[in-house]
Amino acid sequence: MNIIEAVKAAYEGKRIRRKDWFFIDKEACVYIYGHRGFNGEIVNLIQHIEGSKEEKFAAFMDEDILADDWEVLED
Repeated sequence: MNIIEAVKAAYEGKRIRRKDWFFIDKEACVYIYGHRGFNGEIVNLIQHIEGSKEEKFAAFMDEDILADDWEVLED
């Protein structure tokens, strides 16, 4: 999946990631999700680092934008 499809999936409430991002298991990985505002709509994308309390606004590097190895993490 490309970046456009991945971001659309994130705005639908799904967790997305690149296949080559650090991945321990389904519960311990780096992924991006849509953060919902007060009205319930997704207002921005957040990068979550599992096992850490660190979360930040998602930022995409050139290689992320050009990649076609995006995937949706299934619950």
